[in-house]
Amino acid sequence: MWRFQSTHERSETEYLDQTIERLEADTFLSKRADALLDGASASEPMLADLFRTPQDIRYHAEGPVVRDHLKQMLIALYGLVEEKFHLIDLEEFRRLKGYEGEIEELEETIKEHIGLFEVFTLCHDIGKWSSISFHSPIGSKGEQEGFNVSRTQLFREASSERLQMMKAYQERYKIFSASRPNESPREIQADFFMTYKIEVHYPNHAKKIYAPTSEALLERFCIAHQLPVREHDLLIDLIAHHMDVIRDFQTVRPERFGSYVHLAMSHGVDADDYTDLMQGALALDTMLGSKRLSAHGYWQDALPLIHCLRSEHDFAPHRRGEKEDERAAEHRREHNRVFREVGLDGEAMMDLLEMDPGPEFGRLLRRIHAAVLGQGDMPQLKTSVRKEVEERAGAFYNRMFVKGD
Repeated sequence: MWRFQSTHERSETEYLDQTIERLEADTFLSKRADALLDGASASEPMLADLFRTPQDIRYHAEGPVVRDHLKQMLIALYGLVEEKFHLIDLEEFRRLKGYEGEIEELEETIKEHIGLFEVFTLCHDIGKWSSISFHSPIGSKGEQEGFNVSRTQLFREASSERLQMMKAYQERYKIFSASRPNESPREIQADFFMTYKIEVHYPNHAKKIYAPTSEALLERFCIAHQLPVREHDLLIDLIAHHMDVIRDFQTVRPERFGSYVHLAMSHGVDADDYTDLMQGALALDTMLGSKRLSAHGYWQDALPLIHCLRSEHDFAPHRRGEKEDERAAEHRREHNRVFREVGLDGEAMMDLLEMDPGPEFGRLLRRIHAAVLGQGDMPQLKTSVRKEVEERAGAFYNRMFVKGD
């Protein structure tokens, strides 16, 4: 968790596609993601099965199996935590004028709940393995080879027909892949789809988190990540509804945002906390963790999250101003707390400046604080006093911008 996440100095913008490409090339982030995935699959056979589950290139072009999706989500999560990018520096969000506070709060939320979002990443698609089905257009090679789940079997849990078809798909894919040793996994995934036209579906997979085995898996990971019971309960809802959120915000729909506010309230959960986490999950799952493929190449889709942010505003416009005021007040409280800790508060500065309380001291203190916060120039001070103020300001920066426990 971070002690404090300040508005960082704005950098040159970078398009989302470029950011993800850069993060994926980062060896440190890749190894960190692999370490979590390897450990999770080694300890949980259900996850090992999930990681090998095929995915549909129309929605997930990160690679041929679900593990590729989860790895991209984790790379983005760790890239954000390590400050290798900032949401507000994405060109798609810099253009979203008037939403800077919401975007920075979203980044802060993700950073403050790293463990929760790691568990969400590992478990949010756990129902895909048991719900997988295949469909191939009439006349396609996939249809000719029988890759179609019958409607009578479509909603049956882990039916033998479904699992046999997945095994056949995996075998077919393995043979296809072996015949293309010089292609990347993503190129092979694209070629396979173009050859067979097999679509992959997971009917109602999000709701399968309610199954006893899935809930037990989630509980084990919550314990391993030392998450409080409250966050376990939140994860159940976030996972169960994550596909609803994606579908609901294909366009701006304020009334649908309101339904999630009411959902949180009906469960006795703070609506702001829930919707902040919901948007964090949406950002990681769709915008950052899912790759699309078009004639022009691979791309990331930021629109569901942008539509969700706009829907929140249109649902309750007055709340934006209230939340901005709350954020500003929280920043002021945090500044004042650290000012006291490092000796930049009024009492300590009166001693250092050898001044009495009054308007003159108040004006000087405000100028010093503004300079420390990067909002103005440092006033003229005696050399010895200026040096001491600079040392205390250095201590202030260290406390404000260093990761906490």
